[in-house]
Amino acid sequence: MQILTQKQKIVLQAIKTYFTENGEMPTVREIKTETGKLGLKLKSLRSFFLYLNALEEKGYIERTSEDRGILLKGVNADTFIQVPVFGASSAGAATMFADQYIEGYMRVSKRLVKDRNVFAVQVSGTSMNKAKVNGKTIQSGDFILVDAQTKEYHNGDRVLVVIDGLATVKTYRSLDGKTIALLPESTDKMHKPIFLTPEDNFVINGKVIDVLKMPK
Repeated sequence: MQILTQKQKIVLQAIKTYFTENGEMPTVREIKTETGKLGLKLKSLRSFFLYLNALEEKGYIERTSEDRGILLKGVNADTFIQVPVFGASSAGAATMFADQYIEGYMRVSKRLVKDRNVFAVQVSGTSMNKAKVNGKTIQSGDFILVDAQTKEYHNGDRVLVVIDGLATVKTYRSLDGKTIALLPESTDKMHKPIFLTPEDNFVINGKVIDVLKMPK
């Protein structure tokens, strides 16, 4: 590979950093934001297209026609893992039917999964749009990564819960050792807590460990 200029190195590092933290490649605007954190502040998006062209010509990346169409050269396939996607979950009242059928697979960085038993669910609704997991809010349309191995839950954990066959994502809180409160964290005051007792028909399917943002 050819030697990079200092600014090209910063752009490449920004791409790698974003990918490591989010499990997907950045858009040009996200590269601009990430490079700003690294000290390279450019106003024009066109400049970043030129940097990407240079990185491709020098053999560090490959461009594709897909959304977020950047591939890092030299990244081992073992860096990724296929995570199953199970239906959708309500970020509101428990209104989404819990579907046990795998709808597909999502390719994510192993750094996000860390050898845990993880699956993905797409969120619908606004009841958790103030909740932050790894610094990212849970917005409608986002995918959440759920660790199915977690069996003990602590106050403040964001969890995926199936109640009477309906799935919802909320913040866990134990009230008295028996009663559980599932709390919304939302800018919308219409969302209310859900209270569960051992007599209710529910199961906590896992803890939310990360949020994957979809392209706008």
